[in-house]
Amino acid sequence: MKRCPQCLFLYPDSDEHCDFDKTPLEVIDDSALEAATRPTKRRSLPIAAAIGLLLGLLAFGIYFAVSYKTRKAAAATEPATQSAPEVLPSPATTPSPSPESSPSPSPSPSPSTKSAANVATAHSRASVDPVSTSGPGMGTRQGAKPVIVLVSGGKIEADEAWRTKDGVWYRRNGMVTLLKGAQVKAIITR
Repeated sequence: MKRCPQCLFLYPDSDEHCDFDKTPLEVIDDSALEAATRPTKRRSLPIAAAIGLLLGLLAFGIYFAVSYKTRKAAAATEPATQSAPEVLPSPATTPSPSPESSPSPSPSPSPSTKSAANVATAHSRASVDPVSTSGPGMGTRQGAKPVIVLVSGGKIEADEAWRTKDGVWYRRNGMVTLLKGAQVKAIITR
């Protein structure tokens, strides 16, 4: 077997010059041939293993951080969603008049109102009691009607008006409506 001294390319014994650089070929013994053709030591395997280990640790760290945040967010919302529904008494159908400028309801709970129909929701209460569409007006004077003054500057004349934790309820022409508390500036009587 022959080898080019410049490019170290191997040639058969019949060739005299290198095909690439036209350098005369040298004859090499079997030990040099074996060293030239023997595969080099595999240094790349430990390097690849180390890189794989680092990538695995990085992936685990990212997974752990994401799952930790997810569990933390789920734990923060869990107590609110796992609490038993609260049974609230229904408000009286007609609130009693008060001398204050902003009336408040005076609920009269009865033992029969604590049923499954009175389960509180996020925005309202359900009741099995009938809703009255008529009744005495709010105010200190007989026949005085409340006026709801809105934050936007508007006014609503109502037959009745009362505040709850949900907001301000008012009745007008037999229709009961809820206004958010942030929409109402004051309730006055005329």
